[in-house]
Amino acid sequence: MAGPLPVGLPSGSNNDNGRGNGLLLYFHHYSFYSQKVVMALHEKKLPFKTHLVNVHKGEQYDPWFMEINPKGDVPVLKDGVKIIPDSGRILDYLEDNFTNGRTPPLIPKDHGIEVRQRVLHFRTLLDQLPVNHITAGSIYHTDLISNPKLPFVSPFRHMLRVSEINQSNYMRKHAENNPKFREILLQRADLVEKKHESIVNREEFTKWLNSVETVLVQVEDELASHSTEKTDWWLCSPEFSIADVALTVLLDRLCCLGLQERFWTGGKSPNLDLYFKRVQNRDSFKKAVPSTLIHLQLLLMMTPRVVGVSTCIVAALAVLVGGYFYVKRK
Repeated sequence: MAGPLPVGLPSGSNNDNGRGNGLLLYFHHYSFYSQKVVMALHEKKLPFKTHLVNVHKGEQYDPWFMEINPKGDVPVLKDGVKIIPDSGRILDYLEDNFTNGRTPPLIPKDHGIEVRQRVLHFRTLLDQLPVNHITAGSIYHTDLISNPKLPFVSPFRHMLRVSEINQSNYMRKHAENNPKFREILLQRADLVEKKHESIVNREEFTKWLNSVETVLVQVEDELASHSTEKTDWWLCSPEFSIADVALTVLLDRLCCLGLQERFWTGGKSPNLDLYFKRVQNRDSFKKAVPSTLIHLQLLLMMTPRVVGVSTCIVAALAVLVGGYFYVKRK
């Protein structure tokens, strides 16, 4: 089973952590939940290898991956013979099993119960937001966003829309070819079709945006509460926490979708604005979000026959030009 260039250690490096085969993450660069796990792994300074699951071609529904995770979702973490699906469970597993002098905790233990409770409170608030629905909805309700970033720019957005529309068809096709997982895939296909109905509904999309705003108002208040005396703090603690991982990846996704002006820039949430600028300098952030090179690689992996070769070429040019100007601005 061939894998891509890893995000963690170079391919072939000794990555056993004393646990046999070490940590292997099945992921996709554009998966919001994969990004959270990648950032947490780097924050905890854990060596790991990766296997890229090409979700745009429906590889998550292939038999080999369904054997690993019958839900057909990324990310999935393998630690030797142990298999841990779902980003929340993975983060808990990392915290429970990899917290010592070399691997710092993401749930603080040395700052009192109040700080710990605040971290867990904000983690819960942020984890409950329907980020996948907002991501998918943004490619339909483009009048409600402004200045989107890669990979959510046009015509790349068109390719993502085609992939989203065809997702249930991918599942049904895989169900026909894989009797063992037929019922699971057909059930998932029905859920995906219901999800499509909701994400194209403008009223539903607006409700999801309002739920984000409600949470980010609380985040702004928390940041403001220690903006004078505790200027070196992150969201709830002087150490970068699991709540910061959730907040950072959320802000990056909202920014890429073109929703930053709605929620925090232009003086709307000044502490949140400063926080996002500050966190973008962290090494874990830079390794968790896709680079321009990754955008190009993933673009080439999308199925040309689904969206057309000419569309792929135009999208590639858009990535190159957009990446150039993004680097120039930085």
